[in-house]
Order: sequence, then structure tokens, then C-alpha cells
Amino acid sequence: MTRADVAGALTGEQLTAAGTPRRRLYIEAAPGSGKTTVAAQRFGIQRFHGHDQRAVIAVSFTRSATVELRDRVLRQWGQGVLAWPHRIVTLDTIVCDLLTHLIHAGHVRWPADHRHLTVVDNWRVLLPTQWTDREPAVVLDTGQVVTRVARQARKANRPSIADVEEALADGYCTHQDARHLLESALVVDGVRDVLLDHLAQTARALIVDEIFDANALDLSLVRLAADAGLEVTVVGDPWQALYGFRGARPDQVPGLVQEAGFVQRDLRTSFRWESAEQAHLASQLRAGQGVTIPSGQAENTDVLLALQWKPLWEAGSHVLPLAYGSTTGRIHEAACTLLLSELTQRAFGENATFYNDALTTLGIDHEAGQRLRPHLQTIVADLAGTIAIAEIWTSLNTVVASETNRPLPRQRNHTHTARLENLRTRLHAWEAPLVPGLTAHQAKGREWDIVGVHLTDAERGSLRRGLSSDSEDHRKLYVALTRAKRTTMDVSG
Repeated sequence: MTRADVAGALTGEQLTAAGTPRRRLYIEAAPGSGKTTVAAQRFGIQRFHGHDQRAVIAVSFTRSATVELRDRVLRQWGQGVLAWPHRIVTLDTIVCDLLTHLIHAGHVRWPADHRHLTVVDNWRVLLPTQWTDREPAVVLDTGQVVTRVARQARKANRPSIADVEEALADGYCTHQDARHLLESALVVDGVRDVLLDHLAQTARALIVDEIFDANALDLSLVRLAADAGLEVTVVGDPWQALYGFRGARPDQVPGLVQEAGFVQRDLRTSFRWESAEQAHLASQLRAGQGVTIPSGQAENTDVLLALQWKPLWEAGSHVLPLAYGSTTGRIHEAACTLLLSELTQRAFGENATFYNDALTTLGIDHEAGQRLRPHLQTIVADLAGTIAIAEIWTSLNTVVASETNRPLPRQRNHTHTARLENLRTRLHAWEAPLVPGLTAHQAKGREWDIVGVHLTDAERGSLRRGLSSDSEDHRKLYVALTRAKRTTMDVSG
């Protein structure tokens, strides 16, 4: 497909949004309206317009969303579109670039005078941990990066302050450290002007996907880019803002849009709905009208969604949730997640949702994870039989311990054995196709023909009264109920 073919396939509202000449643009995109296509089209238009050699940059907040946008841009515009310095990266990458510039400019001084950083997701990837309430905190003290100890309310597996200090001296830090340091630096006199000048010299356009997932620092960087004279495009939907628990501030986006003089273009036409009933449901939800979801059976759906993981595990042996919950810092849950991932790979061809987090928590790299798989598959086979759960728990600990130096729990408890029992019931129900279970967070951006939603009485009440985009729980419901192309069913009964 040529570039002209792509442009010809766009609707009028998509073409208007992608080609708007205004330097500050806010694109509000309803579910299934082609926002990634429009963002990719706008990236190419800005990239090939004129002869300005400064960078056109697109960012999103997760690696998966960034990869999706990069792939779409490459398909629409070809490999040359991402010739340096043009790039599509996570916003964390931009944070690290700006922090590195401040180091080179002398406004931030790194231990051992390092000038280039290696940024990891979490210290647990790199350093040994111990069970403690003492958490090393990397902070800025009059321009110098130093380490302090912060007491936390709960114990967890954390690295020692000595190990963190040594890692810093070797040029390492975490993404969260980089964010905290840049945020601290921005309030120092003169630093904002240094970054304004740097952005103005090196970049000419910025596209921000999923703007409603941005936290206060993210929004301040978008404003910084606008003030530096870049063409800034932000794309998102206030109804699909789900990351308040990560510090997202969707309530601050309208203020930024208004104060910085963004012009708004809407994508309202959805290409997702394949039935009049689903299109009508989506319209009612967005208008805040009361709705009642028709009931159905989970086995007749392509996926089961809920707002939490727990109800999915209680939905019956024909539903296989893709996670227990976040595994960060919880060793025993991480070990069980590796085992769960073997089932999800077999049933759905994908890893358990927090598989990578589990590896991080256990201090296991992907190569070691692959070495574990044959042993985990043997345990799955045992779990499908009649071997006692206590024996299987011991086998799991032994296998995982062969690749990690993290202290695994010696004593089993009901939580551990319940996870294994839940997996056993799914294995015994394998003769019928299993239905994947996901939370609204994990389902965001995805779609299926028939979607089942596990609703509580309180959630049904909220739907009858009508949803509001001001409530995060209501936004979760909205996302869950707008994933189906044909039918959405309440399968809670």
C-alpha cells in the first residue's frame, strides 16, 4: 500500500486531525476510531514536511504502545521515516535524555563523574535484595546525586544502600530514579531555560499518545516542549484514563490544553462496532445514560473482563485469568506466575500478564527463564495428575531456586496452595476451550467479537445510574464495556 493509498483510506475527520496545520493540537479519540493510524499519519506528515533537520519525536507511556505506534508508522511511511534523529520512544526515554543533557551541562553531578547512564526498570534486575523496610532513595542534593535511606511502612525485598551507591557509581539508575531526579532539577533556577534551549535546538515536533495517562512530570514536559516552540500534538480519550494508581493526572489535561492554546479535533466515528446494539451501548455510556447489560455465559464469550483479578479466578474452571495480580516484590507469587505462564502459553499463545515482572522479582533474566521452561512444563504435567499439591509446591520452589538467589518461602500456606489448586481445576477442565480472563487495564486498546464482563452489584448500580468520566472506576467500566465488536454480556450470575 502506497502513502497515497493510506491517505485515501482515511475518513474526513481522520484526515482533518492528521493534517491540521495548527502547531498545538489535541486529538480526542473514541474507542476504535483509529487514533494510532491518525498519530502515525501525522508523524509522517511532520517528518517529511520541509527541510528542517531537527527531530520529530513520538512518545507513549508503555513499551507495547510505543512498539504498536512505531510499527504503524513504518508500515505507512517506510523505513526512512525513522532515520536519525527522528524516533518513536517511551516518555521514559525522553526523561533520561533530558537528565543526561543536564549532566553534560553540569547542572546534575553524578557519582564518580559518570556522564552516560544505563537505566534499568528496577534495582531488582541488577542487585541482590533483602527483606527489609529500609529503601534506598536516590535524590538530588544541591546538584549532586546522592543516596538516602527511607523507612517504609511494609517490608519488601529491597537492595542495600551500599549496593545502590556502588551501582550509581558505575553509571546505573532506575527509570523511577531518573524521573525523580529530573523533577527535582526542574525547580532549580536556570534548569528549565537550559532544557528549553536544548529542545528548541534538537527537536521540531512532539506527538504524545495516551495523554490522559500522563502524570504531573509528564505534563510539565509536554508544556516545556510547547514553550520551546515545538509543534506539539497530544492524543487521548478522557474516558479511557485508567492509571491514577501510577500517578496519572487526567484532571490536569484540560487545563494544559486550554492554557497552552491547543486546538481540538475529535475522532468520533468508531470502526469497532459490528452491531447496532454495541454501537448504541457505547453511545449511551459516553453520554452518561443508564444502561443494563444483558446476561450471558462466560463459555460463550471470547474473553472475560473484570475490574480486579480476584473475581476472574472465582468465575469458574472454564476461565483462565492471565495473572494473579502484580508480582512486584512478592517472591512466592512470582514463582506461581512462571507456572501460570506455561498454561497461558499453551491455551492462548501468550505469556501471563506479569511474566516479565515475575522474572524481575526473582532476579532471573530471559535466558534463565527459557532454561526453566522444560522443568515448569514437567510440573504442569504433574499438576494435571493427582500428585499432592504440597509436593508440587516443593518441586516449584526447587526448580525456581536453581536459577535465582532470591530467598523463596520455605513454608507453604493457603495462598500458595490455592493458586496451584486453581491451576489444577483449569487443567482438569481443558477438554473445553478455556476463556482468557483480563482486567480492564490489560484489555485497554484491544478488541474481541464477544466480551463477557464480571460485574458486582455496585458496578451494576453505577451503570443503571449512568457513568461519569470523572470517576476512575467508571472509566474502567467504560473501557471494559467498549471492547466488544458485536456483543457485551454480563456473566456474573
